[in-house]
Parts: sequence; C-alpha cells; structure tokens
Amino acid sequence: MRRVFPVGLAAAIILVLVPAAALEACPPSLCSGQGEGSCPVSQGLVSKPSLPAARENVYFRNAAPYPAELQRVDSEGNEWPHGILAPGMRRALSTLHGDVWRARAVTEGPANGRLLLEHRIGAVAIRECDCPQPQFVDCSKPVSKADPTFTYDPIVFENHATEPVDLFYWNGTCEELISWDEIGGVQPSQSKPLLSFQGHSFRLRSAASRRLLMTHTLNDVVIRGCSDEQKLARVSPDGLSELRAEVAFFEVEEARLRQSLLAELTRLATALSTSNATATVAPWLSSFAALDTRAQEGVPQLVTPSGSVMAAGGLLQLGK
Repeated sequence: MRRVFPVGLAAAIILVLVPAAALEACPPSLCSGQGEGSCPVSQGLVSKPSLPAARENVYFRNAAPYPAELQRVDSEGNEWPHGILAPGMRRALSTLHGDVWRARAVTEGPANGRLLLEHRIGAVAIRECDCPQPQFVDCSKPVSKADPTFTYDPIVFENHATEPVDLFYWNGTCEELISWDEIGGVQPSQSKPLLSFQGHSFRLRSAASRRLLMTHTLNDVVIRGCSDEQKLARVSPDGLSELRAEVAFFEVEEARLRQSLLAELTRLATALSTSNATATVAPWLSSFAALDTRAQEGVPQLVTPSGSVMAAGGLLQLGK
C-alpha cells in the first residue's frame, strides 16, 4: 500500500529542457535529511501569514540538553514567548502558514538566551544541492489511493530548482515515485502538496537525470543544542548547572499551573457571582490562593531569554 499520496491531479505539461545550473553547496542536513547541531544565526525572518489564513499544528521537540523558550516572531520582528519546553519533551502549538518561530536556551551561564532554532512554517523549498549520489533503486510499485480512515500529515514541496523534479518516498531499500501525476516532473516555481506520515523520508531527484538534489524527512521541528554550548556545560565547575536549571524550570512550571488554575477559579467565581454557587466556590478559592502563596516561598528565579523573571508568582506572557 502506498504511504504517500499526491493531492489533486496536475494537467499534462510539456517538458522544457533548460541548461544545467551550478550545484549549490548546501548544509549536509539537506542531503542526508538529518538535522545538525551547529548554532544557527538569525536570518531576521518575520511572520508573513499567507492568505487565506488557516490554522495548523506545529510540533516542537527539544533535543537540547537544557530547557528552551518557544517564541513566535511577529510581522515587526518582536518575539512573543509561548512557554518553555523541557529537554526531551514535545509540544504542539497552533500556528499559521508563514509564521516564524524561534527557540532560545534557558539555562545558566553563557548559553542562556542562545538562539537554538529559527523556523518558518511553510513549504519545503527544493534546492539544487551538490549531494552524494546514492544508487537509485526503483520500487516499481503500482499506484494506490489514500486510505480515508487514516489521519495523514500534510506536507508541501516547492521547486526552487531550475529544472523539473520528481519526488520519491525512500523506504530504506528502494524509492517510490509519489509525484507520478506530474507529467515531466514538478516544474520550477511550482508546488506539490502531499499527504504523508511523520518519519517519512523523501528523495528529490532531477526528473531528467535522476540526480539527487535533496533529501527531506517529515518530522517534528527539532530544537538542538549547539555543540559549543554543550561543551561549556560539560566542563562546568560542579557538573550540575544544567540539572539545577531543569529543577528550577519544573518548580516554575508547577507554580505557573497553580496560577493558571487560580485564574480560572477566579473567572468561575466572577461568572457565578449572581448565583448561590458563589458561596461554595469562594471558600475554595480563598483556600487555594493561600496554599499557592505558601507554595511560592523559596522557589528560585530564572530569567528567560525574553526577559521574563520566572519566579513562582510570575506568569509567562502568551504572545499574539
């Protein structure tokens, strides 16, 4: 059964031969489909949601050795915090096509505030990379239709190359052509939407020569630690700086949840202020507030990259 499916059928087009362009020296991750741990440099991207705007989910996974603050970048370049992601954790956030997200380290020492990720929600740009050329092995499987009972993950490829491109699903042994409905390949400047699953790897090849241009793996947006900051963490005086940062994070997260519950109870008490139910809610609210105040004593503070002081009583700003 085919695992990746084209969305819609494209009209037949005539293949136009174009001169071969110089290959691009791309990052190794674009050829392997695997991420890398080098420290990114901000490209100054800002959010430009496409119209008509439709919300979708983005999944962040923190593979760095320290907590990371997730921030949405608005159209003016301002960063709005959307919470902190502990190491090893995964979180879904609602977003728009064209939004830009950044992740910054929350830790002690020189790595605090370091940019770990800058990512725009949008199509995967197909580039003409100078990649190693693995042997092409065609699976030669018959075309099958998508199963309506499955829940797929959408992905869109956009051809930024100067030649038509064929899209293949790489199953570890052979490659399945998944852009079979694009006669002559996906043309330059054209997009190709697909339905797939998390973890699938795609090989993007020249439609004319089968030369590998790029590899892409459909996966979470992974936040990775920078190799130089990780070295600094390993040579910290007592070796416990990251552990202390994580403990502080979880203490603050507990306090934040308490504050959220208190705010919700306050809202409920206000909504019921004209009914007899207030008599039942108010004593509970007062008791919880007193408990929350006592729980805040002795909780350390941690300053996030956005400048917020993460004390027990301090709530993170939720962005636009």
